[in-house]
Amino acid sequence: MPLVYAAAVLTPMGQRVEDAALGGVRDSDLFGSDTALNVISVPVILLLVVVIVAVAFARRRLAVGLSAAVVVLASAATSTLVKRIAVRPEIAQSTTPNSFPSGHATIALAALFAVLMVTPRRFRPAIALLGAAYAVFVANQTVVYGWHRVSDIVGACAIALFWVGVVRAVGPRVDQGERGDRDGLVGPWRVVTVVLVVASAIALAVAVVALVVGIVSAGGHDHGAMLVAGRMASSASVLVVVATVWVVDGPSRTGRAEADGAGAVEDAFERDAELDAERDTQRDTD
Repeated sequence: MPLVYAAAVLTPMGQRVEDAALGGVRDSDLFGSDTALNVISVPVILLLVVVIVAVAFARRRLAVGLSAAVVVLASAATSTLVKRIAVRPEIAQSTTPNSFPSGHATIALAALFAVLMVTPRRFRPAIALLGAAYAVFVANQTVVYGWHRVSDIVGACAIALFWVGVVRAVGPRVDQGERGDRDGLVGPWRVVTVVLVVASAIALAVAVVALVVGIVSAGGHDHGAMLVAGRMASSASVLVVVATVWVVDGPSRTGRAEADGAGAVEDAFERDAELDAERDTQRDTD
């Protein structure tokens, strides 16, 4: 995140490129409804936290629910704090003040990761796809409205990814389901993985093409192409982060952990058997 902020916000070139995308914003481009953005508010965030903890408590996994709540609240607090302390120097013509990072995108991603933590494993593929689609829509809408730049979305992705990584590393183990259930979910997990990876690649490719068109166009930046590049780059950032979390938390990881655990138990039994055999041999000798 610091590198993105430094390159996009603290350099003249970074500011000009991102503001060129904002120059493509027109009233005709705006979505017909901003409901997706209005949903993200302090009351809704608090309600979401209560629901997450309640679901975890009902599943007898209160510690996981509290950890998921930390992901949401810590991400929201970090986003607010960074936005207050980050500065946007006036080193290039700018159309809007500092907006780094996007609070809406941060909450959309953090909420998705938190919900995945407390959701039964068989429902996670559907939740992952729906949540990813919503997060992409939120990121696109903030860019199209001219509220945020691409770097704001990347910063939001970094914050949400950081907190879910910290909580999953030091927090309680998330429910992985029964072994038989996990085996049956390998197929859906692979489908979601392919969808996220392919969608990320397509969005990134479109962003690169639109960026090239926007830069090399005659008469300066093509603001329309730059806006498309910004939207697709924002979408790719969200999808890459969701795909990363999804792959890291996949059944193959769980299977390897269980295999290692089973191997350790077998080794322990073998060592105990060898010690028992040695003691029996010593008694016979005596």
